[in-house]
Amino acid sequence: MLKDIEKLLIEGNFQFQSKIIQNPEKYSFEKKIPKYPILFLTCMDPRIDVRRIFQLDPGDVFILRNAGNVYTLDMMRSILIAIHKYKIKYIVVLGHLECDMTKMNLKKLREELPNEFLKRLSRNYSDLLLELRNFFKPFDNEIRNIIEQINNLHKIKAIFPDIEITGMLYDTQTGWIFKSENFRDFLIHKNHLKIYKGLLYEKNQQLSKFLEENNDKEALIELADEIEVEELDLKEENDSLLIEETKITNVREDKLQKSVDNENASFQITMPKIQVPKILIPKIKIHLPKSVKDSDD
Repeated sequence: MLKDIEKLLIEGNFQFQSKIIQNPEKYSFEKKIPKYPILFLTCMDPRIDVRRIFQLDPGDVFILRNAGNVYTLDMMRSILIAIHKYKIKYIVVLGHLECDMTKMNLKKLREELPNEFLKRLSRNYSDLLLELRNFFKPFDNEIRNIIEQINNLHKIKAIFPDIEITGMLYDTQTGWIFKSENFRDFLIHKNHLKIYKGLLYEKNQQLSKFLEENNDKEALIELADEIEVEELDLKEENDSLLIEETKITNVREDKLQKSVDNENASFQITMPKIQVPKILIPKIKIHLPKSVKDSDD
């Protein structure tokens, strides 16, 4: 019920006020907002808590959200205001794995939407699914979607050339953030899982160095166990892949050899014996004219 929801939110606000009383410095807002000239375009998924992921305070950055962190005209309106009014310089498209926009069933959605809305959306019923796709903007790959939205946002650079735009990918399971140059590899290589495990291993190595610098011994001990398990998994996977690749190579070599043997067999032509006929050259009598005989004498 709505009253229960209101009660939950009001009680949460009381807890927030108690924290402000206990630590007023932490919750004091800077005169200048945002503190950093950064704007995040991210998904409305409640697991995406930008402040928590990057350990930011209220007022540090701008955060715009919609389903699938997708560029729209209204997003453009808000971004242009943020640039003009608040001197934003950097835009980060923050997508995430396991986004439900990749699982949207437009046919099922069409059945659940009221007819009045569908009539407004499209007069031609045959084009309805296309209109629904254009309106809700589902996608099938989170990484490609981030790249597409970065490309769409480059329209802003035509108005404000100094704006810089980048993309990041958030893993809701592990809490790790990957930069654009990391996750673009997923679109190039076939073995996505192996690449991802390698990225996680690199992240944990970097985290280990970070914890050492900050002298966090307890976290280091727990992390060391995870890294050891990851190294074992990567080794086993590499060994299995090597075995599989060897098998594939052997099969290919066998097929190639059979193909060569078949080709050689097809080109082994038995040449028939050619009997050269005997050519009889008759004896030719040459009659020299008398004048020639006389000259010889």
